[in-house]
Amino acid sequence: LDTREAVAANASPFTGQTQTYDWQASWWEGQVSLPPMVHANADVWQAFLRQCHGQSNAFLLGNPKATTPRGAPSGVPVVSGAGQTGYSLVTRGWTVKRFNLLRAGDSIQIGYRLYRVLNQVDSDAGGDATIAIWPNLRDQPADGTPLVLNHCKGLFRLKNNSGNKFSINAGSYGFTGFAVQEAI
Repeated sequence: LDTREAVAANASPFTGQTQTYDWQASWWEGQVSLPPMVHANADVWQAFLRQCHGQSNAFLLGNPKATTPRGAPSGVPVVSGAGQTGYSLVTRGWTVKRFNLLRAGDSIQIGYRLYRVLNQVDSDAGGDATIAIWPNLRDQPADGTPLVLNHCKGLFRLKNNSGNKFSINAGSYGFTGFAVQEAI
């Protein structure tokens, strides 16, 4: 999955100073590619794409090559405090004074939203940890909402209403792929 940011910059033609505008909007986009497959499996994928009705319906999607964190999570982590916004998440419920619970690049899921951890996560003496995340929090999670750390997924939809091409070769069927975008 690729990352997208809503950030603008304006440089003064007189001084060269640059002012940036961070609109606090980030989202996932990507391309799903599938290997050549037998006819029966191709029919299932074609049916899935048709059920999407273009960009109408959302679905859960994760990274099949990154199903577990590279860190060593322990405890039962949950959101600590309601009303959180932005690019960090305050959590509790970790095993106390543990290092490397999560590593930069690990994923977490909160509700139906997928987030990437931006740096190493360690817990303090109370089992609390603040996690730098990307993208910014989509919803304000309720206090006590559990963090999903394995097989993380996010809510996506097709990026385009059409353009999902199917190919048929001798003995195998496949797609050239389809584009997805986070459903915000």
